[in-house]
Amino acid sequence: MNTKTKVDDRVNRLVLIIGTDVLPRRELIAALGLRQSARRNFRDNYLKPATAKGLVKMQFPEVPSRPEQAYKLTAKGLELLAKLKEKGE
Repeated sequence: MNTKTKVDDRVNRLVLIIGTDVLPRRELIAALGLRQSARRNFRDNYLKPATAKGLVKMQFPEVPSRPEQAYKLTAKGLELLAKLKEKGE
């Protein structure tokens, strides 16, 4: 499996987990089965690629380090979610 495929798989998992919800980092990490100490791994391998593709956005972008920070799908992310559910992933 090449790197692009791994990134796409991770982003797809993140999109499916967020769904139509607004979820904090801690819940996303737990749902992905990562350790809470793996924040950097989550950010670099899941969150950054998803935000770079325009699929995920912060609930409070004006204050990135806000304790209540949470993440939700963009319109593009919701489109991908629909496609993934259609495929049955």
